[in-house]
Amino acid sequence: MIKPLTSRRRRALEKFMDRPGHPEGTLTYREMQGFLFAVACAPEMVVPSEWIPRIFGEDGPLFKKPTEAEALMGGLMALFNEFAPEADGPDARLPADCAFRKDPVANLEADAPVAKWCRGFQLGHSWLQTLWDEHLPEEFEHNLEEIVATLTFFASGESAEARIAEWEGSERTLASLATDFRDLFPTALASYSRIGQSLFKASLKSQTARRPAVASPAPTRNEPCPCGSGRKHKKCCGRQVH
Repeated sequence: MIKPLTSRRRRALEKFMDRPGHPEGTLTYREMQGFLFAVACAPEMVVPSEWIPRIFGEDGPLFKKPTEAEALMGGLMALFNEFAPEADGPDARLPADCAFRKDPVANLEADAPVAKWCRGFQLGHSWLQTLWDEHLPEEFEHNLEEIVATLTFFASGESAEARIAEWEGSERTLASLATDFRDLFPTALASYSRIGQSLFKASLKSQTARRPAVASPAPTRNEPCPCGSGRKHKKCCGRQVH
């Protein structure tokens, strides 16, 4: 059983992930939060052996002692479980320790918690794009594109500024655009989670329907007859007729 992620364990996990010296490409703690949210909401189950290398790279994390490895893996699984959608549960939301900065534009700064979360989410969704393409009905593709655009808006200041050009002839500013996307963020989070959960359920149902029937083994001569007569099979349906 995976223990809940207490405040103490959360701080230890954050300290480890943000510690210098990890292999190049290792995600920061905030980036990992966004990445795991994308993985948890995928239309199919993605096992840890697949997503852990995406966090640390093929060489894996650098541990100072064996107990650190055990604590880290337990913390990772507990963090993942926090993002897993629940049927009829509360809407998905940003982690409590990953809040928006008061100034909307400040969330576009590279070191902003939400900016890091968005970069991690962008990495996770891009990695799992094939799964989404396989399961998402064509009529919902545009809707998902808008949701992903919202959840990745703060990943880069440059890409956010480029979006202003999309409103040709308008007087949109970066500040107004950042304000709008910040306000849309909670709804986009909840929608992404609900869509992923719905597709996941549909996938499980489809797999069950496609599962081939397995024939029951033939009873031995002395076993009760499967017809329910109460007699031995050899003296009922299994009786040889000469």
